[in-house]
Amino acid sequence: MGKDHLLYGRNVLAEAIASGARVREIYCANKQAEEFVHTLSKKNQKLSIRPGNLPREVLDREHQGVAFKVEHDFYLNGSPRDWAPYKFIVLCNHLQDVQNLGALSRAAAGFGVDLIVHESRRSVKLNPAAIKVSAGQAFRLKYLEVSNIVPILQSLKQENYTAIGLDAGDHASYIYDWKPTLPLALVVGSEGDGLSKPVMNQVDFCLQVPMREGVESLNASHAASIAMSWVFSKTLTAS
Repeated sequence: MGKDHLLYGRNVLAEAIASGARVREIYCANKQAEEFVHTLSKKNQKLSIRPGNLPREVLDREHQGVAFKVEHDFYLNGSPRDWAPYKFIVLCNHLQDVQNLGALSRAAAGFGVDLIVHESRRSVKLNPAAIKVSAGQAFRLKYLEVSNIVPILQSLKQENYTAIGLDAGDHASYIYDWKPTLPLALVVGSEGDGLSKPVMNQVDFCLQVPMREGVESLNASHAASIAMSWVFSKTLTAS
């Protein structure tokens, strides 16, 4: 995404303001939405509030009667020369569902992830729908779009990152038998095919979430959330 965004939802607006993003205009569809925005403005800053003159479909109940324009850089401008600020990175290998990216982003913010990387092809990109699903937690993260995550994994491994792949195959060990350490790169595969072979060749080993026999495997964001929670409980809570 570029610097200018039209986003929706009360939680998303609250997170945008808390992050220090420049909120330029807010559109309210009803009095309840206006009261919510006035409450935020008292706690944070003076906000430019406009009547709901956007198309009604963007200010319906699903969006809680709030839309706003904001300037913010979610994406890094190219790969970092110094990876040190990003101790816990999630890489998405052909993740294609916007709901999964949004849910993954929400969990990532809660469990100490610093950066989410995804490919430019066959991959979902951060958009207003994903930001809405994240409940605005995307403002707490940085994103990086690359043509191929394999060189990124190679670079990270040279910087002593452990590269872990999430996979439901028989070759994968149970995640709760693993003691994670930082810096760490966690790789999440596509919803249908999992990790691609080139990516699989780069990870140090694969992990899976143990489940009852006969139950269909978790979707990508659910499995990633469990993995991120495990890493957080064993590393970041102790720091």
